[in-house]
Amino acid sequence: MVIEIARFHVAPEQQKGFFDAFAEVKAYVEQAEGYQSHIISQEIEDPSRISLLVKWRSYEDHVELFEPSAAHETFINALVPFFTGDVEVFHFNSAPTIGGVK
Repeated sequence: MVIEIARFHVAPEQQKGFFDAFAEVKAYVEQAEGYQSHIISQEIEDPSRISLLVKWRSYEDHVELFEPSAAHETFINALVPFFTGDVEVFHFNSAPTIGGVK
């Protein structure tokens, strides 16, 4: 399993619109091949910082199948107008043991 974390900023006055838009397009991610689950949350210290964590079956499911798809284009185009600044995306391997640490 791979965990994708996308971090971005949404201005306070844009947050209702952002979360409404996310609710309308989240099905595009949920129906993607390899999708397992997601969590979207606001940072406590700075609520303009939002993180989207998506669990994927594999890195390839996200990067090679979902990202180049029309579903991803629809999903991201609905959200981009609300972002202030750059979006950071990270992928983490969620193996049962990494580097010998359980």
